[in-house]
Amino acid sequence: MDFPECISFTITGACNLRCRMCGQWSSKGYFRTGDKSPVQPMQMADWKKLVDEIAANNISSVLLRGGEPFLFPGIIELLEYINSKGIFTSIDTNGTMLKKYAADLVRIGKIHITISVDGPEEIHDKTRGVKGCFMTVKEGADLLARLEKESDNKISRSICFTISPWSVRGLGQMPDVARTMSINTLVIVPFYYVPEATGKKYEKELTDNFDCRAFSWRGFHHETSGIDFNEFREQLKIYLSKLDGIYNYPYMALTEDEYRNWFGDAVTPVGTLHCLNIEKLIDIQPDGRANSCVDFPDYSFGSIRESNIRDLWNSKRARKFREFRRKNPFAVCYRCGAKYMSVVMSRDTTDTSQEPSSDNSDK
Repeated sequence: MDFPECISFTITGACNLRCRMCGQWSSKGYFRTGDKSPVQPMQMADWKKLVDEIAANNISSVLLRGGEPFLFPGIIELLEYINSKGIFTSIDTNGTMLKKYAADLVRIGKIHITISVDGPEEIHDKTRGVKGCFMTVKEGADLLARLEKESDNKISRSICFTISPWSVRGLGQMPDVARTMSINTLVIVPFYYVPEATGKKYEKELTDNFDCRAFSWRGFHHETSGIDFNEFREQLKIYLSKLDGIYNYPYMALTEDEYRNWFGDAVTPVGTLHCLNIEKLIDIQPDGRANSCVDFPDYSFGSIRESNIRDLWNSKRARKFREFRRKNPFAVCYRCGAKYMSVVMSRDTTDTSQEPSSDNSDK
């Protein structure tokens, strides 16, 4: 394929929360520690130019992510422009700004919202680092549901719960949380953790093969998962028993043994080792750099400011990365869930009842 099937716009690195599992803004996150160099963000005209290109290539959907995408200046203008091209938009959000933008979202339509929620109120607020955060999200979700009932436009929405040491004891209550927010789709994903030995191996892989500096893994640096598997297993049983009409979306359909391996060590293979994104997905970072790994965006094919999506996708740098990754999973790939994104994004998005676009454990 000479043009990517799936498009992700990481429109901003800014965020208003400090989630404890986040690779970007936790205490170890690469934005807070300065491991990632400051960027000159793309402007509205740059993003609209990309929308024009994907529309011309008959791409039916785009994912907006961050940081927190609703902190992007002119977010509604961008959504209106995407909609004007007949493109469906999925947005990964922490939900704290839904109340401000709910009316515009319903007015625009053709949007799916994936809201990150880490449990009931007390657990969510502690995990996200901001007291009152849960109620802010709930108020926004409630308003969105009320306005949708009054409109012909429907906004599909789901909740993503990241299984982490800070949130795991809230897993069993998540179906009830979803009901209180008038949301009937849940997706659960395990958080990423990268021990130092694994991170150093990844650094060497990038340096030796691509002459590239690795910064992202340090944001996910934990020597162990910190998950008590017995506690997780009990919470998972409660979660499954309480679904009762709530759809448990199988973004990463792991078995109990696969969860045990995921949380037990950082190198036991779990799920697929093949990266589906390298064949289908391109992500554009806030400064215009293009890559195929939204959560470990160390290696770039080049800048969209100096090229276009088609040329970057078919560039020598992109081909080199693709050919290497097909044969050699990077050390961090063993605990990365982003490789499943393109499977979900490839599905038909013309129906606004679609399920979650994607999510990852740093939102």
